[in-house]
Amino acid sequence: MRIRVGLLLSLWTGSPIVPIVFSFSSPFALRSSRSSRIINTCRCNNDDSLSVLDQRLSSSSTLRMVDDDDNDASTSLSEAERLLAKARQLRESIGETIDTTPSNTDAVASTSKAIDAEEENNNGMIDYRLYLDIGREEGTWMDPTWGASGKRIEFTMDVSFASTVSQPTPLSKDDDVAKRMVKDNFGGVSSGVRNVVTAKDARLRGGFDKMKVMGGGYRIDTDPKKRGSSTVRFHVLVAGTEGSSSYGDISVPKGCLHFSIPCFGSGNHDRMMENLSKKDGWPITVRQTGWHTGWRREESRIVGVFRALPMKEAKVRDLF
Repeated sequence: MRIRVGLLLSLWTGSPIVPIVFSFSSPFALRSSRSSRIINTCRCNNDDSLSVLDQRLSSSSTLRMVDDDDNDASTSLSEAERLLAKARQLRESIGETIDTTPSNTDAVASTSKAIDAEEENNNGMIDYRLYLDIGREEGTWMDPTWGASGKRIEFTMDVSFASTVSQPTPLSKDDDVAKRMVKDNFGGVSSGVRNVVTAKDARLRGGFDKMKVMGGGYRIDTDPKKRGSSTVRFHVLVAGTEGSSSYGDISVPKGCLHFSIPCFGSGNHDRMMENLSKKDGWPITVRQTGWHTGWRREESRIVGVFRALPMKEAKVRDLF
């Protein structure tokens, strides 16, 4: 009995499917001549298919390598673009810093010029800020009820002393400002009286309250027996705080506040005015009539203490 078995082999060769049929006969012995032709045909077809497949695989591998190279190139390009963008941002930020520096320098220069202009406008005035502490002091001749509670009033006052440049000629002795100077430099030498120019108001309670100030005068007293010992005596006319209940039993008396403070220098008027003592605790007095000296007359009564700082230092310290 002859059994013919048909086997269909599908080989991918890039061409239509090639059917290959193997014929077997009972007892499954292949006919030599025919089977040889079939096997040879199959072998040839297989060899051709494998060649084509190798070519395709090679081409595919080559394409993959090209794709990989393209991907690597694309990745490198992306990385380069990222680094370039980062470098550009860094350069721009550096450029902004460099651009802003001159503007800051210009601002500082403008501020410096403004300060210089302000000093020039002062026309040689010597500026100070006074820190006043009004309250009852030990040994004062003030009324016993004044400041008995121990309360105090602290405030600042900006003053400018006229120099010999701004006021070459001292005030006349008949001038009201000169007349208000205390005559207590017995046996010493006193300079002529020059003006004290003040800010419009004194700053009380950190600037939340104020007191009207109306200028005054000053002189330098020198003791010939004590070399280098000189005292600046000056007064300022104030409106006072009398009548205000917010300060309790303490008040700044209306009228002239008188000040005395040491100065340093050797004979040069303006240099001495530029070197006032920076210590605290120098006396503030008022002139009132009383009997404490043995007879009724105008006498000095201590109402507090003060300190003086050059205006430049005071502005750095106080920020105003």
